[in-house]
Amino acid sequence: MLYRKQSGPAALWLTVATSLVTLALGFFGGRLSAPQGSLQSLLQPEALHLRRASGALEIVGLEYARARGGNAQSQAASLKAIEQAQRELSELGALRQLYPQDAAQLGQQLALTSQAIRQSASQETVRRRVDQIQGALSALTARVPR
Repeated sequence: MLYRKQSGPAALWLTVATSLVTLALGFFGGRLSAPQGSLQSLLQPEALHLRRASGALEIVGLEYARARGGNAQSQAASLKAIEQAQRELSELGALRQLYPQDAAQLGQQLALTSQAIRQSASQETVRRRVDQIQGALSALTARVPR
Protein backbone atom coordinates (compact mmCIF):
# COMPACT_ATOMS: atom_id res chain seq x y z
CA MET A 1 0.00 0.00 0.00
CA LEU A 2 2.72 2.40 -0.83
CA TYR A 3 0.98 3.99 -3.70
CA ARG A 4 -0.20 7.54 -3.88
CA LYS A 5 -3.70 8.45 -4.81
CA GLN A 6 -3.92 11.29 -7.30
CA SER A 7 -5.85 14.36 -6.28
CA GLY A 8 -9.17 14.77 -7.95
CA PRO A 9 -10.67 17.70 -9.84
CA ALA A 10 -11.66 19.40 -6.58
CA ALA A 11 -8.12 20.75 -6.09
CA LEU A 12 -8.10 22.13 -9.63
CA TRP A 13 -11.46 23.84 -9.13
CA LEU A 14 -10.30 25.30 -5.83
CA THR A 15 -7.19 26.77 -7.51
CA VAL A 16 -9.22 28.25 -10.38
CA ALA A 17 -11.84 29.71 -8.03
CA THR A 18 -9.16 31.25 -5.79
CA SER A 19 -7.46 32.80 -8.81
CA LEU A 20 -10.72 34.29 -10.10
CA VAL A 21 -11.65 35.72 -6.70
CA THR A 22 -8.16 37.26 -6.35
CA LEU A 23 -8.38 38.76 -9.84
CA ALA A 24 -11.83 40.22 -9.16
CA LEU A 25 -10.71 41.72 -5.84
CA GLY A 26 -7.66 43.28 -7.49
CA PHE A 27 -9.75 44.73 -10.29
CA PHE A 28 -12.38 46.25 -8.03
CA GLY A 29 -9.75 47.50 -5.59
CA GLY A 30 -7.98 49.30 -8.43
CA ARG A 31 -11.22 50.80 -9.73
CA LEU A 32 -12.23 52.05 -6.30
CA SER A 33 -8.88 53.73 -5.72
CA ALA A 34 -8.85 55.47 -9.15
CA PRO A 35 -9.82 59.15 -9.23
CA GLN A 36 -13.34 59.87 -10.32
CA GLY A 37 -13.56 60.97 -13.96
CA SER A 38 -15.50 64.13 -14.63
CA LEU A 39 -16.42 66.45 -17.45
CA GLN A 40 -14.15 69.06 -15.90
CA SER A 41 -11.08 66.81 -16.06
CA LEU A 42 -11.95 65.92 -19.65
CA LEU A 43 -12.31 69.54 -20.79
CA GLN A 44 -9.39 71.18 -18.97
CA PRO A 45 -6.84 70.32 -21.70
CA GLU A 46 -9.31 71.67 -24.25
CA ALA A 47 -9.44 75.01 -22.42
CA LEU A 48 -5.65 75.15 -22.67
CA HIS A 49 -5.90 74.80 -26.46
CA LEU A 50 -8.45 77.62 -26.55
CA ARG A 51 -6.14 79.88 -24.53
CA ARG A 52 -3.22 79.06 -26.82
CA ALA A 53 -5.33 79.88 -29.88
CA SER A 54 -6.29 83.20 -28.31
CA GLY A 55 -2.63 83.93 -27.57
CA ALA A 56 -1.71 83.22 -31.19
CA LEU A 57 -4.38 85.68 -32.30
CA GLU A 58 -2.79 88.39 -30.16
CA ILE A 59 0.30 88.03 -32.35
CA VAL A 60 -1.80 88.41 -35.50
CA GLY A 61 -2.91 91.92 -34.54
CA LEU A 62 0.60 93.05 -33.69
CA GLU A 63 2.34 91.55 -36.70
CA TYR A 64 -0.29 92.61 -39.21
CA ALA A 65 0.06 96.23 -38.11
CA ARG A 66 3.75 95.98 -38.98
CA ALA A 67 2.94 94.18 -42.24
CA ARG A 68 0.74 97.08 -43.31
CA GLY A 69 3.82 99.24 -42.86
CA GLY A 70 5.57 97.20 -45.54
CA ASN A 71 7.25 94.45 -43.53
CA ALA A 72 6.80 91.19 -45.51
CA GLN A 73 8.17 89.07 -42.66
CA SER A 74 5.46 90.42 -40.37
CA GLN A 75 2.79 89.36 -42.83
CA ALA A 76 4.28 85.86 -42.86
CA ALA A 77 4.40 85.90 -39.06
CA SER A 78 0.74 86.88 -38.83
CA LEU A 79 -0.17 84.03 -41.20
CA LYS A 80 1.88 81.61 -39.07
CA ALA A 81 0.02 82.81 -35.98
CA ILE A 82 -3.31 82.15 -37.72
CA GLU A 83 -2.08 78.67 -38.63
CA GLN A 84 -1.07 78.11 -34.99
CA ALA A 85 -4.56 79.09 -33.85
CA GLN A 86 -6.04 76.70 -36.43
CA ARG A 87 -3.80 73.88 -35.19
CA GLU A 88 -4.86 74.52 -31.60
CA LEU A 89 -8.51 74.40 -32.61
CA SER A 90 -7.92 71.18 -34.52
CA GLU A 91 -6.75 69.63 -31.23
CA LEU A 92 -10.21 70.07 -29.73
CA GLY A 93 -11.96 66.77 -29.19
CA ALA A 94 -14.73 66.69 -26.62
CA LEU A 95 -15.39 70.41 -26.86
CA ARG A 96 -15.83 70.09 -30.62
CA GLN A 97 -18.34 67.31 -29.98
CA LEU A 98 -20.20 69.33 -27.35
CA TYR A 99 -20.32 72.55 -29.41
CA PRO A 100 -19.88 71.55 -33.07
CA GLN A 101 -21.46 74.70 -34.48
CA ASP A 102 -19.20 77.00 -32.46
CA ALA A 103 -16.09 75.04 -33.42
CA ALA A 104 -17.02 75.09 -37.11
CA GLN A 105 -17.74 78.81 -36.96
CA LEU A 106 -14.35 79.49 -35.37
CA GLY A 107 -12.66 77.51 -38.12
CA GLN A 108 -14.49 79.49 -40.79
CA GLN A 109 -13.64 82.81 -39.15
CA LEU A 110 -9.96 81.86 -38.96
CA ALA A 111 -9.98 80.90 -42.64
CA LEU A 112 -11.60 84.22 -43.56
CA THR A 113 -9.05 86.12 -41.48
CA SER A 114 -6.20 84.27 -43.17
CA GLN A 115 -7.70 85.12 -46.54
CA ALA A 116 -8.03 88.79 -45.54
CA ILE A 117 -4.36 88.89 -44.54
CA ARG A 118 -3.29 87.31 -47.83
CA GLN A 119 -5.36 89.87 -49.73
CA SER A 120 -3.83 92.73 -47.71
CA ALA A 121 -7.13 93.86 -46.25
CA SER A 122 -7.21 96.94 -44.06
CA GLN A 123 -5.79 96.73 -40.59
CA GLU A 124 -9.20 97.59 -39.14
CA THR A 125 -10.84 94.66 -40.98
CA VAL A 126 -8.27 92.18 -39.70
CA ARG A 127 -8.43 93.62 -36.18
CA ARG A 128 -12.24 93.38 -36.18
CA ARG A 129 -12.09 89.74 -37.33
CA VAL A 130 -9.48 88.88 -34.70
CA ASP A 131 -11.58 90.54 -31.99
CA GLN A 132 -14.65 88.54 -33.08
CA ILE A 133 -12.69 85.29 -32.97
CA GLN A 134 -11.22 86.10 -29.57
CA GLY A 135 -14.68 86.92 -28.26
CA ALA A 136 -15.96 83.56 -29.51
CA LEU A 137 -12.95 81.80 -27.96
CA SER A 138 -13.61 83.53 -24.64
CA ALA A 139 -17.26 82.53 -24.74
CA LEU A 140 -16.31 78.93 -25.48
CA THR A 141 -13.68 78.94 -22.71
CA ALA A 142 -16.29 80.23 -20.26
CA ARG A 143 -18.39 77.14 -20.96
CA VAL A 144 -15.65 74.83 -19.68
CA PRO A 145 -16.40 73.90 -16.06
CA ARG A 146 -13.78 74.98 -13.53
